Amino acid sequence: MNIFKRLYARTFQKIMYLGAFFINFSGPKLFKGEKAINKTIELFKSKNISNIFIPVADSIYKLGLIDEYLKYLKENNISYTLYIDIKPNPTIEDVENGLKLYLDNNCQTIIAIGGGSVIDAAKIIGARASNPKISVNKMKGLFKIRKKLPLLIAVPTTAGTGSETTLAAVIVDKENDHKYHIDSPKLIPSYAVLDPNFLLTLPGKLTSTTGMDALTHAVEAYIGHSNTRKTKKYALSAIKLIFENLKNSYDNPSNINYRENMQLASYQAGVAFTRAYVGNVHSIAHALGGKYNVAHGYANAIILPIVLKEYGKTIYSKMAKIYDYVGFKGLKNKKDKCEFVINYIKQLNSSMSIENKFSNIIKDEDIDELSTFAFKESYPLYPVPKLLDKLDIKNIYKSLIKS
Repeated sequence: MNIFKRLYARTFQKIMYLGAFFINFSGPKLFKGEKAINKTIELFKSKNISNIFIPVADSIYKLGLIDEYLKYLKENNISYTLYIDIKPNPTIEDVENGLKLYLDNNCQTIIAIGGGSVIDAAKIIGARASNPKISVNKMKGLFKIRKKLPLLIAVPTTAGTGSETTLAAVIVDKENDHKYHIDSPKLIPSYAVLDPNFLLTLPGKLTSTTGMDALTHAVEAYIGHSNTRKTKKYALSAIKLIFENLKNSYDNPSNINYRENMQLASYQAGVAFTRAYVGNVHSIAHALGGKYNVAHGYANAIILPIVLKEYGKTIYSKMAKIYDYVGFKGLKNKKDKCEFVINYIKQLNSSMSIENKFSNIIKDEDIDELSTFAFKESYPLYPVPKLLDKLDIKNIYKSLIKS
């Protein structure tokens, strides 16, 4: 990348960093602990809310994990409308279908129960409800949502996306095979419910990939150039919690302590990247998700160590601090510490049956298009330690193809 493009990007990022001090990044109010979701009923009663909209993950609904909650709602004369048809990578169509249900049933508030896909879709349904003249496509990018959403409560059923605390939502435009961010402080939920009971039935594959998604959030936030004291603190804490609890959660799915720790890690990583942003791992993964419907956490898990390796010496110092904070011992050189952490991430993936490349997914003829989408997302917005141009990104995609 030539010097003028680098200068433009860094200037843009510095302006965004300084401007962010004038934005309210206060996170949601928290309900925590086992059966914490039941605390929302008193909240509804205190606000005279009697009709709620519930986007819920299909698996959560079919397993009967919200049956007790729905019973409590009925006992307290609170009506509800369920929406269980949201795809793993939510689309504009999913949003519009949900919006119609919300409006047709005169709902007053939204409580989203699911992973990042459900919560992201719920955010944009709320945004469309309060901003009916702005289409989903016109919300793309930064700060396009003008009016406050209806009361939004997020109940994460995975420990990874951090969507319960972020100002971001990711939506797929099927017409253009494109996945993109919508970012606005108005998308931050009013409340987040961290109830570990919802994670006890989470399959191993979702435990691993959503956990690696949280790790990617924390690492990219920490090594980027838009950190604050708070985001660095939260990112490091999240990384340590994930290294200590993710594999244990994978191996011992019914252990509620591991699940609680992973929920906390996901939340902390979400707080960190909401202010400090993510990086090239996400832009490369989003393009794959839009084109091939690749699960986001799975894509991040594979891409993370490859992009970290590409950053080279620009991250030696910060990766060495991660090494020290987590409690690894024995190495003195920053480069060695960095390489150790990257290899540890690879080993963590392998221990949970996550491959190191994509099998039969990425097509050579699509690489130019994928690189264009990924570059447009990352440049000039993401304050990454090393700016990558389109050729760099192409080479990363090529390296991800399993021979």
